[in-house]
Amino acid sequence: MSTLLLITVLLPLLGVPLVGERRENARRAALLVVTLTLLLSGYLAFSFPAGGRDFAVWETSWTAGRFPGVDLRFGLGLDGLSVWLFPLCALLTFTAVLVSWHAVDRGATSFYRLLLVLLTGMLGVFAARDVLLFYLFFEATLIPLFFLIGIWGHEERRYAAVKFFLFTLAGSLLTFLGLLALAIYNAQLQPHGVLTFSIPRLTEELAALRAGGQFPPAVQMWIFLALFAGFAVKVPLFPLHTWLPLAHVEAPTAGSVLLAGILLKIGGYGFLRFSLPMLPDAAAASAPWILFLAAVGIIYGALTALAQSDIKRLIAYSSVAHLGYCVLGFFALNPLGLHGGLLQMVNHGLATGGLFAVVGMIYERYHTRRIDSFGGLARRLPLLAFFMFLLTFSSIGLPGLNGFAGEFLILAGMFQRAWLFRPGELALAVAAVFGVVLAAWYMLQLVGRVFFGELKEPERNAPGSPGGGDPYTGQGRVGDLTAREVFALAPLGLFIVWIGVQPSYFLARMTPTLQSLTGQAMAAAAPPAASTTTPPEGRDSPLSVVSQGAAAGPPLAEIGYASPRPAPNAAASRHGLETTDDGAGP
Repeated sequence: MSTLLLITVLLPLLGVPLVGERRENARRAALLVVTLTLLLSGYLAFSFPAGGRDFAVWETSWTAGRFPGVDLRFGLGLDGLSVWLFPLCALLTFTAVLVSWHAVDRGATSFYRLLLVLLTGMLGVFAARDVLLFYLFFEATLIPLFFLIGIWGHEERRYAAVKFFLFTLAGSLLTFLGLLALAIYNAQLQPHGVLTFSIPRLTEELAALRAGGQFPPAVQMWIFLALFAGFAVKVPLFPLHTWLPLAHVEAPTAGSVLLAGILLKIGGYGFLRFSLPMLPDAAAASAPWILFLAAVGIIYGALTALAQSDIKRLIAYSSVAHLGYCVLGFFALNPLGLHGGLLQMVNHGLATGGLFAVVGMIYERYHTRRIDSFGGLARRLPLLAFFMFLLTFSSIGLPGLNGFAGEFLILAGMFQRAWLFRPGELALAVAAVFGVVLAAWYMLQLVGRVFFGELKEPERNAPGSPGGGDPYTGQGRVGDLTAREVFALAPLGLFIVWIGVQPSYFLARMTPTLQSLTGQAMAAAAPPAASTTTPPEGRDSPLSVVSQGAAAGPPLAEIGYASPRPAPNAAASRHGLETTDDGAGP
């Protein structure tokens, strides 16, 4: 399994030379490589055991280099945080390749090669078990997307690409300094004095320092702010979101699909992987103002989306609102919110990635994205309308689809936090509920104006007019979805329905890791009397209701506000620290 994980991460990069110079060969080779990567990543994810409590089920770890006092490793692994985000990278890249089939004429070889490099970077981010390796893959996602926007984007592509690059690079540099500070601080206070960048080992040793009073909240806060700067830009969290709408509008369809579906999730993943487990006191102390920013972002994103006349820009601002819900769930710092936030990251990737793909298909046919240029398209394009309806209902959280489970858990977690511990934050929970109403307003209004009413199409693309007709033959009326386009959207629809009907299957594989990594932050956020209390188990608790029907594993209600720290030898065994492939210890 460990070798299979390594192959999966590196396969897209190894497939770059297969992408030939001719457009036809380039896109077929890219599709083949991405399909193989999707199959391998899906096999790994669905082999992940429900209820497993190991930090990494599969790991490839060997000594990459040793210097006096420094331990460098190359480690890859999957756990409950990354198990669904990992295959989502390949799934959305599969969609991105198919929606670009006819959209990219010039430089097709370079375009598809950049997509493959980007896929390796995204997979590596979610599989990395080493701080330096995580940062390497983190930066590796920045460069391909910069070129995808800057070369194959629209009119203001260069400005959008530069703004995206500068915002993300500035934040990531601060994140790197924060991670480096964590490693150096830990090494100075450990008896062995070894500078380690292993994520599981660093998490364990920092927890021991905190338990011994050697990692005070003041020190944590400075490092937390450095990490927050980079992760908040990547989410993006209000008011650091200004680069996102322009990047989405100017990016090619494939760039928008991957930016919304995967790259925005790296910020939320960073909060869960580093900020909450390694800096729990700072996370708990910062939670109130981060929740405030998230709630403001939800309302701001929704109201701004209502005012848009461009379909793509509307969906871009909806991402600001939807990812605000994810952050709201993370920093509610209770099991309900954390599970909902992580699940909602997957849900948002499926729904919003699909929405951008549909918008790209509309643009290929009509060469405009203005909402007032359309009307009654459901008559002309019934199959496209079906997928648009499904993705819209997923986005607004219709019961029975994936968005409902995530939003419900987030809102329940926020109300639980306000009700039990912080009544002053009840207004933020109410604002989040209002954001759900606004989301339904702007998305249903969009669908109503574009797909219902009298048939209305842009004049230059009306059947029989110059430039009108089918986007591929150039003749006759505008055609509905092709088999290729259906194949690009159908897998997204399948998972939207599956997660909506059986969220417990996906949640059960997140639970043990979330419990292990965020227990200290949850304990720090709760009042002293509550920090030692475990919520009641059984089928009547809120989380057990969601978890009913899980194939295996404990009910989610078993998660408490504090997880007892395991003995050092048990923790080392759990994280795979005693041995590596070369037989050496850490």
